[in-house]
Amino acid sequence: MREFHAGTFDIAVIGAGHAGIEAALAAARLGMRTVCFTIDLDAVGNMPCNPAIGGTGKGHLVRELDALGGEMARAADRACIQYRMLNRAKGPAVWSLRAQADRRKYQQVMKHTLERQENLTLRQAEVTEIRCEDGHVAAVVLRTGAVFTVRAAILCTGTYLTGRTIVGECIESSGPDGMHAANALTASLLALGLPLRRFKTAAASTFPKWRYRRATPPPCPSASPRPSRRRTAPCAT
Repeated sequence: MREFHAGTFDIAVIGAGHAGIEAALAAARLGMRTVCFTIDLDAVGNMPCNPAIGGTGKGHLVRELDALGGEMARAADRACIQYRMLNRAKGPAVWSLRAQADRRKYQQVMKHTLERQENLTLRQAEVTEIRCEDGHVAAVVLRTGAVFTVRAAILCTGTYLTGRTIVGECIESSGPDGMHAANALTASLLALGLPLRRFKTAAASTFPKWRYRRATPPPCPSASPRPSRRRTAPCAT
């Protein structure tokens, strides 16, 4: 395929999930000319498994991001349908705030935030190669043949590198929600001598019994003023 020079940026962020969004916004807000690539613009901030922010495992990370000027907690407040403080039956040391989000609303909020950010360009494209010169990143190449000259690249690829979906004995090469895996980028990273490891995620496919969880009125995830509309929709688990 014929290649062509498509632009010059300081930072290229590959992926627009939770990590890619925060990386792109942080770089742009520091004054870096930043481009963020995503396979699908409608998948910015996608939460294909559990559309919740916070909880026992991630609540402290959300607070730390918020303290550093990140966007996740603010977007969670705007897209939240229910706040719930977990582990209330135990001591305060293990209480954990979880914001159940409207999945599509969260995507809209995050995409709009990226589109309005100064110094940040959001592009729908698949990055297939990272090129290095003299031991440092020099460019990223798209499937279309477009070459972007960059000073650094931030990989936020999630589960797309040689991604697979497994349903029983049916195994397919795929990313979340039926999007294709980033196999070409995986090959490029291996050619650069970078070791890759596979991590397993899982989502239940059977629902033997539903339990309704009512909202509790704890403080919202971000340090910004609390939204005026109460987030008290009942949720089932």
